[in-house]
Amino acid sequence: MSILHAQVPLVRSALKFYRATSYITGSFLLLLVFEMVVHYVFGYYFWLGGPNGFISLEPVPATGEVLLSSGLNLSKWVLIIHGWLYVAYLFGDFRLWTLLRWSFVRFIIIALGGIIPFLSFFTERHFHKIASAQLAEVAPAAEGAAN
Repeated sequence: MSILHAQVPLVRSALKFYRATSYITGSFLLLLVFEMVVHYVFGYYFWLGGPNGFISLEPVPATGEVLLSSGLNLSKWVLIIHGWLYVAYLFGDFRLWTLLRWSFVRFIIIALGGIIPFLSFFTERHFHKIASAQLAEVAPAAEGAAN
């Protein structure tokens, strides 16, 4: 058995954390892809609290021009937030990988879920089933040992 009886609560906790981070990171990745299309294809930034409204599309300035002096560049913040969420996602991946003693290939496949659009949703579902099956093998024995 790859899971020790004492690790069952840790694995359950790691699964919950991984599930949450995979959905949140995957959603922000989709938002980032949308933002990049708007930026690189259409030439606009999303802007919050600027002179043109609460949320507006502002043209990307030409070389040497200055961005708006008021408000917040939402496009930049989506990128930053996704980056930090990806770090949390990798932590969840690493925690699950070490507790379940999976192969390094699984670690890499899960890690790719945070940078390939939609993949985190599929990897979460697939590897959650695998982890749950591993838990099901050990959990009854762990509960019997506790009694």
